[in-house]
Amino acid sequence: MTEAINLDPLMPGYPFNAHLVAGITPIDQGGELDFWIERPSGLKGYILNLTTSGSGLVFPGSKHETRVTTGDMMLIPAGACHDYGRHPDAPNWHHRWVYFRPRATWSEWLNWAQVTRNVGFMTIESRERVQLISQLFKDIDNSRKNGSMLSEELGLNLLEQILIRCREFDQQRPQAPLDNRIHRVCQFINDNLSKELSIAELSSVACMSSSRFSHLFRKQLGIPIRQWIEDQRISLARQLLLTTDLAVSQVAQYLGYQDALYFSRVFRKNLGLSPREFRKSHQ
Repeated sequence: MTEAINLDPLMPGYPFNAHLVAGITPIDQGGELDFWIERPSGLKGYILNLTTSGSGLVFPGSKHETRVTTGDMMLIPAGACHDYGRHPDAPNWHHRWVYFRPRATWSEWLNWAQVTRNVGFMTIESRERVQLISQLFKDIDNSRKNGSMLSEELGLNLLEQILIRCREFDQQRPQAPLDNRIHRVCQFINDNLSKELSIAELSSVACMSSSRFSHLFRKQLGIPIRQWIEDQRISLARQLLLTTDLAVSQVAQYLGYQDALYFSRVFRKNLGLSPREFRKSHQ
């Protein structure tokens, strides 16, 4: 018997296959959600978290132990350890969150000043700013529940506003824009998604050795180059499936997949649905 996949992102075992998932976790002492989150290897994407009430505890029992309260934010990048839950002294911990796969142009906004074990922390000082950020989180959640054809694109635009606002509030953050060589490669990839792209060719575009290029790309964007290319192809595939009448085989060819069945397997691995199921679920 095939084990059922958990479709509730608040419960253990949720696969986080989508490019954007949002919600609110209302943890009350002794309640159903009052359990510890432990993911030593993190997730494939990022988690952005805003505490709206109560208090949480991150990295307990270590020298990095951090308490988060109302107005505190966390930015957990891909692959970073997840180790957090309700603070034992607090009756509750309510927090809004967004799971996402970042766009290449967001690198400038994902580098926060205060970082502990690769996790960014930030305190939003004023009540007005907390309300502004909280409302954007709510709007992302509502756009996702809307289920319209372009709801995820709208959600990503709202998320972009949050990241820009955080950059505006984080005056201590060091200036570390995306390396021009990596930016050039990202643009080259987006212009040639339908082609077979080798590491050798991409490192040549960056004017670097293959090993140095692969290391710098992962350091700057947080994921390996192959995964980033796959993310871009799946993101474009989603748009084509939602906004055109192209057959699945045509979408596969447009993205450089000669085998439509292989494309479908890759698509399902990323989103948990086949291309046909994905298109049908949004009609």
